Amino acid sequence: MLPRQFRSPAELAGLPKDTPILVAFSGGADSTVLLHLLATEAKETGAQIFAAHVNHGIRGEEADRDEEFCRNVAKKLHIPIFVLHADVPTEAKKRGTGIEETARNIRYDYFDRLMTEHTIPLLATAHNANDNLETMLFHIARGSGLSGLCGIPISRLSTGGCIVRPLLSMTRAEILAYCKEHELNFVTDSTNVDVDYTRNRIRAEILPVLTEIHPAAIENAARLAETLRADARYLDHMATRFLEENRREASLECEKITSAPSAVAHRALMMLYAEISHEKTLEYTHLCALRRLAEKKIPHSSLTLPHGIEAAVENGWLCFRQKQDAVDYEPYEIALFEGENKISQTNCKIIIESSQTAKNIYKKSIQITIDSATIKGTLIARNRREGDNILLGGHHKSLKKLFTEKKIPPELRAKIPIFCDENGILAVPSIGIRDGSRITQKTTDRLTLTIDF
Repeated sequence: MLPRQFRSPAELAGLPKDTPILVAFSGGADSTVLLHLLATEAKETGAQIFAAHVNHGIRGEEADRDEEFCRNVAKKLHIPIFVLHADVPTEAKKRGTGIEETARNIRYDYFDRLMTEHTIPLLATAHNANDNLETMLFHIARGSGLSGLCGIPISRLSTGGCIVRPLLSMTRAEILAYCKEHELNFVTDSTNVDVDYTRNRIRAEILPVLTEIHPAAIENAARLAETLRADARYLDHMATRFLEENRREASLECEKITSAPSAVAHRALMMLYAEISHEKTLEYTHLCALRRLAEKKIPHSSLTLPHGIEAAVENGWLCFRQKQDAVDYEPYEIALFEGENKISQTNCKIIIESSQTAKNIYKKSIQITIDSATIKGTLIARNRREGDNILLGGHHKSLKKLFTEKKIPPELRAKIPIFCDENGILAVPSIGIRDGSRITQKTTDRLTLTIDF
């Protein structure tokens, strides 16, 4: 009879009972019990079971021993087994990541590949209730929201299919008792007692104290996690509805964000972020910063998020987008003449026409007209510089401030040419023309500048 804490992988994924299953098999007590349970269940369901083992190349002869053990167990149970040999230490150096992270990434990449190549929709891993409590404690220590307190998800999608954890409600003690009852041998990873690894330290030093305080601490944490998962699912549903009703592409109205309950608003913001970045979560500090950004509603204010994503306030909406690297155009200063002038640095074209030659056919371009008699010396075009200002309405005004007031996008500001003469800045497209150079009824000679990007 299968233990009451065991959950069928097909049931967890909502798939037919005979769905093929790949088992992540290390040879430890947990995965040995999982493989034995699935082999037993398969006699009734007809599901085909496969095993996958990864030799990480970390523990030398011990790792080779584990591999041989896994091959023998799979052979005894008549289960096909796939084995990957990896050099995790070398790969970790190449990637610049830690041993644990690299090993995990290699494992799951391998599992995804096997599931895709052999059409196996389910991957079963042997995470148990102790693992779940360790994860919850680790997340609490790091700083976590509700999703972190839920611990290890009982199922989740992956590139290859669906990952399920049939033993998540079984404690380590119950797993060892099952091994004893069914006379199952298993191997022990010597690195599991190395307390330099954070999880091992939690397992060796914290869980024993908790179970001393309350013997049912692990089982109680498992029930708590299950309850919190139900709460999280409900809040996710509310956030999805909130998004459906209030979004505009990858944007949310600032007022809607600040008026919604934070539990819903934060989830909605994470959902939008995930769509753009293809990453699942944001840190709590990022979510609080996004909410403050929405509260202040300062036009063009922005926040840089992980994975090259930017959130910016535009016309009262908080918009998520791929961050555009600041364009650093090569400085230029070009004398302009009547006709077509090209600025190769910004891929811009300036057409200059006098009052006698103007055709006014450039309707989609930026166009300004000035009193040509007020131009002192040679008319030039140059890129914007720090401290630039223009005389407007009797006052010298900062171009940086004017660009912000006029809501000129940052990427356009770097491209707009600044028109100057010997007296300084004469005109700036989309901003204005210097006092005394604007055309009036008395203007006899005018110059039309058309800027085409």
